[in-house]
Amino acid sequence: MNRPTLSFALALASIAASTPAWVGALDPDRGHGSAAPALAAPTAGPAAEPDELELFRGRMLLAGQGALSDAARTAFVDLAGGGSAHIAVISNAKASGKSDGDAVDWVATGAREQTWLQVNRASDLTDSDTLTTLLAADGIWLDSVPDKLLGEPLLRAVLVNALERDAAIGASGAVAHVLTGVPGVDTDRLCLAPRIELVFGVKDVGDTGPHHRHAKANPARIAVALADGAAVALFAERYVACLGPDQVGFAIYRESGALVDEQVFAGDDERDLGDPLDDRLDLVSWIRQARDAERPVHPPERPGAPVIEKGALIVQGGGGVSDATWERYIALAGGTDARFVCIPSANAMEDDAAPDSYSARELEERGCTNIRIAHVARRERANHDIQLLAALDGADAIWIDGGRTFRFMDRFGETRAAEAIARVLERDGVVGGSSAGCQVVGDFLLRGDPRSNTEMTFEGYTRGMGLLQGVVLDAHFVERGRHAQLRQQVSEHPQLLGLGVDAGTALLVQGSVGEVLGEGDGVVVYDARRGAELSESGLLLRSGARFDLVQGTVLEGR
Repeated sequence: MNRPTLSFALALASIAASTPAWVGALDPDRGHGSAAPALAAPTAGPAAEPDELELFRGRMLLAGQGALSDAARTAFVDLAGGGSAHIAVISNAKASGKSDGDAVDWVATGAREQTWLQVNRASDLTDSDTLTTLLAADGIWLDSVPDKLLGEPLLRAVLVNALERDAAIGASGAVAHVLTGVPGVDTDRLCLAPRIELVFGVKDVGDTGPHHRHAKANPARIAVALADGAAVALFAERYVACLGPDQVGFAIYRESGALVDEQVFAGDDERDLGDPLDDRLDLVSWIRQARDAERPVHPPERPGAPVIEKGALIVQGGGGVSDATWERYIALAGGTDARFVCIPSANAMEDDAAPDSYSARELEERGCTNIRIAHVARRERANHDIQLLAALDGADAIWIDGGRTFRFMDRFGETRAAEAIARVLERDGVVGGSSAGCQVVGDFLLRGDPRSNTEMTFEGYTRGMGLLQGVVLDAHFVERGRHAQLRQQVSEHPQLLGLGVDAGTALLVQGSVGEVLGEGDGVVVYDARRGAELSESGLLLRSGARFDLVQGTVLEGR
């Protein structure tokens, strides 16, 4: 193995100090071959304050004061990879100087290997053996960190590198506190979990607990109340599991001092991080719910008109996209030489580097020669990646692949990339989407619950992209018998036009007119905007039918 040099270490520190972590770019040098060019490894982008949905990266274990519980020790080894994990321990003391009660034997806990690294000053980090160990470790446990190292860019760079390559980071007590904090505000911390504020030694995690005072003093941050021996595992960039024998409290307040929400979760001495989602707190969903509670009611009583003023929108209900639909999409884009961008970010892929896109393959088979895959696993890239935004702003056509609506909205919703997608229509381009890609372009979003796609609505995930105002869209409609569900939504929100698009079917919208394309069982319309009584089955539009979305009438001719 080639060992890191001092110049490499200094370069790593310089990058960490001058650019935000976790931004990337499209790779302009990748040629067009069997797979369309995709997102490259992360590169620098414009600095910006993290938004409310950017909570943490990678895998972390944050523990309270006192000895680590067995559950916390086991969870950290699991986060680091289990029995194959190599854990590096950073400490300002020699291993021999730690008492048996203070030092954790990670090998005895289940790790394959443990390396103790005594670090007292910045120069210790640049030692080639130390740096090699840290850059290869599966887990880094911060036993103790001297105050003078907290401002060292190299230490933060090493930890960011660990999170980026999916290694685990952990600490307890005051050192765990150092891992949190907001960049530019908490200059004495490492700021790896910018929306989390730890409160230690808490005995009352209810609504009178001291973490509420901390939450009020740090609005828009999640105050986490940890009793001695309690711990939380942060993973999958959104979930927290509570470990140890005691409860853990969570609270968040607004600038006004108003309580937005609070939760109390039971700890578990035998927590399995693969347990069902109901045993975890989904922090992203929680923040979304808290944020939406402060916003105007959605959908509004008087939504915008369902009109695509410029360009064209194609909503496709999933399943196979028909040849006729692809032909119209390519023609509207300007032909096979047009600039296409395919977005597969509604699916579960977490890797930016090698995404797969159904639509990119379909377009390539039809002779399109200028295709980019713009998968974004991390929200920062949708806000701050200059080359990604430039690619979207240069596109003639965009297609959003299927998957789950919550994933797409967490990654793209209300970002600069979403604004760039809308600008494609303003340039007379075409935007299309299938399945979840169909649902997210509407005004009122269905099936946004991260736990299941069977729940119709979920607080915090009811706002779509709004490319087509005043509508609620559902996909796989006739195929999965979703008539009663959409009818109920329109009954509850009669100001919205309900459009159920079946698998294999698409609706092409230009102006206020929607034209049905494809070979599926058509598009089902539920319309109560003028007080009409909703039928059980709705109005079925077959392939070739044209419908005025504003007037709610079927148009004659083609």
